[in-house]
Amino acid sequence: MKRDSIRWNPSHNKRPKSNTCFSPRTGKPLSVYPSHSAAIHGADYANSQYDSNLVPYQCKTCKKWHLSPEDRHTPNKVCSKCIGSNGRRKALYVTKRAANNRADILAKEQQVDLIVYQCPHSRGWHLTKG
Repeated sequence: MKRDSIRWNPSHNKRPKSNTCFSPRTGKPLSVYPSHSAAIHGADYANSQYDSNLVPYQCKTCKKWHLSPEDRHTPNKVCSKCIGSNGRRKALYVTKRAANNRADILAKEQQVDLIVYQCPHSRGWHLTKG
């Protein structure tokens, strides 16, 4: 039986929380939005009420929408050609800046030195261990 990816919060004024997606910084379940427009409204509300700078993104794990601090948002897709050392397809960052931002975030959070390089097969950028 497929496990539901959303845990409904009993309080009517709180967003439902994910059972599958967690904040890499806090470990807490992420809030879930059913659509892009709902996530935009959620970001607008949080940005105005809490003086934050959140942006919506569609999750590759649960396919729902979450919010991310803009400075941590690094848009990417999955490369159709390149495979990482873990046997999975590599993330393909649309811009070199997004790839560098993700490398900086991972260096701070996981103490990993990553090198940004241009994908030889697609338009975009990958990360590799230095």
